[in-house]
Amino acid sequence: MGKKEEPSEASARANQNFSRFLKRLREEEKVSLEQLSYGLMTGSQLARIEKGERSIYKNTRDCMLGRLGIASDLYENLLNLEDYAAWELQRDILCAVEQRDYVKVQGLLAQCELRKPRSISDKIRSQFCLVMQAELLKQQGAASCEIGDCYGRAVKITVPDVDHLCLNQRLLSIQEVNMVLEYEFYSKNGDFAERCRDLLAFVESSLYDELSKVKIYPKIVYYYLRELFNACESKDTGYLENSMEFCDRAIEMLRDTGRAYYLLELLEMKIRLINCMENDLDRDGGRDRFSAQLQECTDLVELFKKLYAQYNVPAYMQDCTYLYQQRWMFYVGDVLRIRRKMFGYSQKKLCAGVCSEKSLARAENKESNMQQASLDILLGRLGLSKEFQRARLVSNDREVLKMKEKMADCYNNFSLDEARGILGQIKTKVSDEIPGNLQFFMEAEASLDWLEQKITTEVFQAREEEALACTLKVKNLYQENEVYLTEMELACIRKIQQVMKGEEKKKNIDFVLRFFEAFEKKNALAEGISMYEFAINNVICELGNLEEYQMSSKLAEKVLCEDLHCRRIWGIEGYLYEIAWNEREQCIKSKQTVETEKMTEVLKQCLILSHFCKRTFYEEFYHKKIDQE
Repeated sequence: MGKKEEPSEASARANQNFSRFLKRLREEEKVSLEQLSYGLMTGSQLARIEKGERSIYKNTRDCMLGRLGIASDLYENLLNLEDYAAWELQRDILCAVEQRDYVKVQGLLAQCELRKPRSISDKIRSQFCLVMQAELLKQQGAASCEIGDCYGRAVKITVPDVDHLCLNQRLLSIQEVNMVLEYEFYSKNGDFAERCRDLLAFVESSLYDELSKVKIYPKIVYYYLRELFNACESKDTGYLENSMEFCDRAIEMLRDTGRAYYLLELLEMKIRLINCMENDLDRDGGRDRFSAQLQECTDLVELFKKLYAQYNVPAYMQDCTYLYQQRWMFYVGDVLRIRRKMFGYSQKKLCAGVCSEKSLARAENKESNMQQASLDILLGRLGLSKEFQRARLVSNDREVLKMKEKMADCYNNFSLDEARGILGQIKTKVSDEIPGNLQFFMEAEASLDWLEQKITTEVFQAREEEALACTLKVKNLYQENEVYLTEMELACIRKIQQVMKGEEKKKNIDFVLRFFEAFEKKNALAEGISMYEFAINNVICELGNLEEYQMSSKLAEKVLCEDLHCRRIWGIEGYLYEIAWNEREQCIKSKQTVETEKMTEVLKQCLILSHFCKRTFYEEFYHKKIDQE
């Protein structure tokens, strides 16, 4: 199946851990070697990977995890030289496609070497390039047959039997499902609506976690509904009812995950469906049942269009780049250099008894990778896990990662008893001998105790600082200009910020802002969007409390714009509220007239959004605020 891949030794640990995780996951899901490896490699080659006898690059690992339904959104990533260079190029291509910079896209794709793939990694890279080429053709208004041919060449790299594909016999990543969808749409080889229904059934019965499923299911539903309306089949009562079920299911997925992929499109489709069902509604007495839904959809469409226009973000989905975005991506040599300076270590001190200064210097200067045995020790000395791909909890148990996400949802909605119960379950499944895991437990318990008013503010701050010190023991941390933080470390710092006072709080705020400025400079805010929301939301509140109203609102607008761009909607009502609150407080301070009607209108928008996203705590909050106006 092509030339054997030989990534550098710097990937060995990542590959070893991946091998164990992959085998465990595959066996738990009762997936055969042949099923998982189809189109990528032989079953025997995959068996060697699972035994740790063969190494693979990150893009190949991602493809296999994608086929097993694991979303990349859950992980932070440390990359070796080869993988990081490949990611930087991919990120540049994604940005250029989003910005519709045709000349730049073509130049970058040429760098990606659109040639016959020779290795597994080459396959994945070539496939990505062909998909981006197809997206470029769409933007340029190329003929359907040309676009279809491009998607066809892409999908056949890893799904060679796509023209005779039996979906119930295959495992596909969401990227591969998207290629199948686009290929079928533009090629017009058969009944496209029927193919959409097959794909929907496949996604529903797949191994995909929620974050994977929500990226592709709404798109398929939209393509399906669009086809029905274009074919005038929407007049058939059976199709209408079936279509409404698909549409509602997709919208519920978006609500449950706080995402907006094809949301506006689906809301408008639902309005059309309700209007098409008008006669049946009169006959069956169902008008009252759907009138509220119609109004809700109309209000949401109006609100989202207004927000997208206000923040100059395309209202409708433009491309498939969101399927390829990654999260929290760093070159391991940069991490060594930055953390070393944060800890106040010279190269000589960090390397003592482990490796030569020359080896470390070459890694930091992006000249070569380090031997894995040395890298493991150096990362440990810098308070970091040896894992190259990790969630906030170091665990190979898929259920643990699901429980962590559920706990976070409970915490954010102030369902604290449930959150504490889930935390207890996690503790029985995960070792706290790993510093990062211990940090997670200490921080979570401190936060729950504080929210339940079991501890004082002073005790809370001390416990958060103790949790932070599990991995990060740095003097004058907030004075550092360049930092590398794990998501858990940033979470601790954010919580500490809440209870700081005076100049100490201001230093913390400046520190957090500088941290994300580094992401912004390399056009990578989307990579850290979840933590950007988490950390900056608190900064926005604190700046407002410090009467820095303009700066607070400016930050809120920036995060809101980025959220809209990334199609994330869970927190945008909070930013709208903060902007309105800042404006109101500024009027009061300057003794100007407060526009009550304007505030009421914003609160109604916040209420609509919090209700749609099932944020019951905040929905009640905005209800009370409206009553007070």
